[in-house]
Amino acid sequence: MTEHATKVGTNTYRERILKELNLPENHFREFLGLKFSSLGMGTYLGELDSKTDKLVTNAVIDSVKGGVNIIDTAINYRLQKAERSIKKALKSVKRRGFERNQYFISTKVGYIPGDADLGLNARSYIQEVLLKENIITRNEIIGMNCMSSSYLKHQITQSLKNLGVNCIDLLYLHNVADAQKKVLGEERFYIKLKEAFELLENLIAQKKIQYYGIATWDCLRVPPSSPVHLDIQHTFELASKAANAQGKNESGFKFFMLPFNFLMPEAINLQNQDGKTVFQKAQELELGLFAAVPLMQARSLGHPKLRPFMEKMDVDTAAQAALQFVRNIGIPLIAPLVGHKQPAHVRENLSLLLLPPDS
Repeated sequence: MTEHATKVGTNTYRERILKELNLPENHFREFLGLKFSSLGMGTYLGELDSKTDKLVTNAVIDSVKGGVNIIDTAINYRLQKAERSIKKALKSVKRRGFERNQYFISTKVGYIPGDADLGLNARSYIQEVLLKENIITRNEIIGMNCMSSSYLKHQITQSLKNLGVNCIDLLYLHNVADAQKKVLGEERFYIKLKEAFELLENLIAQKKIQYYGIATWDCLRVPPSSPVHLDIQHTFELASKAANAQGKNESGFKFFMLPFNFLMPEAINLQNQDGKTVFQKAQELELGLFAAVPLMQARSLGHPKLRPFMEKMDVDTAAQAALQFVRNIGIPLIAPLVGHKQPAHVRENLSLLLLPPDS
């Protein structure tokens, strides 16, 4: 049986967490009928060792127990070890009564990952796996990123295995516009993007993924004149065409991830989408957004601009102020995704959930 986040499952999680932890009701947001926590967990950074594996696994367990039902990763994070660490955590949370339908897993494919368990860095992985098994050709790699159908299919199959699940809730194409659009040019990039969407619509039909989206870095935070700028309306229409070609009325393209924090606010103040901001365009098209780097990987925490936020929000730490700034935005922004693995940081971030977001 295919298992993924469901309306019933995420609502069950919400009711259990509100009862057990006495969190404010608006800690959860509804999108696509699913109940999402207003904070998600990311798994980007860390050493390639068993100690870090254990820290990530325990952080996922503590996060799910502590009110977070969004777990984000990518196949290239820690050369596949991030996904594999999550797999161990999912077995543990199941024993604690948290079923697969109660939490939302997102991962990303696009960047060449390497494989730490096989001792392969990204370049070795190209030679020893991707070329040897005829999965890609060298000219399909642009900026260590690839979105050919055979490559995406291979990577998604590997991610499913790494995570120990039979369906990924949200599959992102990982920074494909940032890595490839300038090289390919406008027309060729969107042709290749539509081909990728056709594959992803097919994988939805096969119940390998539930939704798909694009993870971004610069492409939604630059003016339309930039060669890496991504047009949300055009992207949305390409996904609709890919779905229509398979007899569907609606595509599974429902999400973007982008950097957003108090020092990177372009999504709410730069009108780069047909005269609208990214947030306004996402709202218009009913797309959900997740915020990457809400703490700028801790680089923002000593910034003087944070002090007024700390006082205004009545929080104890700079990290909590930075996270609360993003939590307060509300839909279409579902949640900031915070990378945490040290137990003290996990506790600090989870304690913020007792404070209701503004929206």
